[in-house]
Amino acid sequence: MPRQEPVEAKKGQTLPSAPASAKKPADRFREGPVHVSIWENEGSNGAFRTASFEIRFRKGEDWQSGTSYGLSELAHLEIAAKQARTRIEQWRRDAANLAPEYSA
Repeated sequence: MPRQEPVEAKKGQTLPSAPASAKKPADRFREGPVHVSIWENEGSNGAFRTASFEIRFRKGEDWQSGTSYGLSELAHLEIAAKQARTRIEQWRRDAANLAPEYSA
């Protein structure tokens, strides 16, 4: 997978924002420099959730983000991935418990 270059704004520059109708994450949390977004999507078998991971860091006075992790960030990524899995599994259990029961 090719390395994704960080998105950065120059001093006094604003990055284009997503449209107001852009989908927002169902859940978000942070583990150290790793930011996690959990997204809910609809598929042919119903709703499902996925997780995306992003590292945030400062370069000079500007904040940047990327998807490449060095040795020190990998421990945070591992913890974040486990937490994302736990949250998605809990959502799935909760959704299964709320599903209506049909009797024939």
